Amino acid sequence: MSEENRNLQIFSASEEHANDWTEIFLKGMKSCRWMKKYLSRQNITEYDVKMSFLQDLKNKTDDELLFIAYADDFPAGIVRFDSYFIPRASKIISHFPLLHPRYQRKGIGKELVKQGILAAYKNGNNDIWSESWALNKKEINIYRSFYEKIGFESKSYRLEMSCSISSFNEKKNEVRNDIEIISSNEINAEMIDIISQAYSNSKDVLHEIENLGDPLITKSFLNRTKESFESLGFDVKCLIAKYRGNLCAGLLTATTKNKGMILEIGVLPEYRGKRIAWHMISQYLSKMKNQRISEVVLGVDESNTPAIKLYEKLGFQQRWFGHLMLLVDKTKLGLK
Repeated sequence: MSEENRNLQIFSASEEHANDWTEIFLKGMKSCRWMKKYLSRQNITEYDVKMSFLQDLKNKTDDELLFIAYADDFPAGIVRFDSYFIPRASKIISHFPLLHPRYQRKGIGKELVKQGILAAYKNGNNDIWSESWALNKKEINIYRSFYEKIGFESKSYRLEMSCSISSFNEKKNEVRNDIEIISSNEINAEMIDIISQAYSNSKDVLHEIENLGDPLITKSFLNRTKESFESLGFDVKCLIAKYRGNLCAGLLTATTKNKGMILEIGVLPEYRGKRIAWHMISQYLSKMKNQRISEVVLGVDESNTPAIKLYEKLGFQQRWFGHLMLLVDKTKLGLK
């Protein structure tokens, strides 16, 4: 610990830290211009943050780590780690570590990250990721600079794309007698096989990082994704497509009363170019429109140009920029 942080204390966050956590969260967020505007537009209040923190504490798993730092007994910073879909991996979620403006650029963020990493290692997680999201790339570069200095390496630039259902043109939907779509509430063996094969030959960098060409890893990945979103109140559906009787594509969706999400979509290599993904997504968007759901969102790698072009033609627009980094040089944190 640096000389200027000799009076720094870091604790595993508990209910008694709720007020201090809330203060750091709001002041840290509002020190960033675009996040201040975002909080204002979303009408997120001090009460909202505190109740969310207490609810997270109540429901958190062993892999969910929340730490709070005090400098000279003053609440200075917070960090949050979560489980990642990659086996034995932990993730620092977006906007963390967050620091009170008075204590920014004093090395406290680094100490918080280090403490979380040590706890993640004790839980058996060997890989540490950071996930950052912002409304513009300039903010993403701030996160990247911080994490590069403490040993992280860029792995994937992400985009979150959103489609306003009110502007979705159902007239573009094609009547396809050669495609049959089967819906299920379970992740079945056919879905696992399709996604694994499709992602082993994908332009999305994240699919390679997650090693989703391995069916066993794909099975774990899809089931964890389903469980995670169901725990948040989403209705998760597994959709299988057949082209002229042959399995060709899979789509995993999550839906609440006001939002739809495309979690995963994969088309087998030999069936690409037949507008199967277009048809499956169009059918889902039409369903969302009938249910009066306002928007559908999805994530995609920034380098996956064919997929981005498809989504844009369907009415999706780029909204958030994301960045995934992996800890590769532990020595910069003083770790062996």
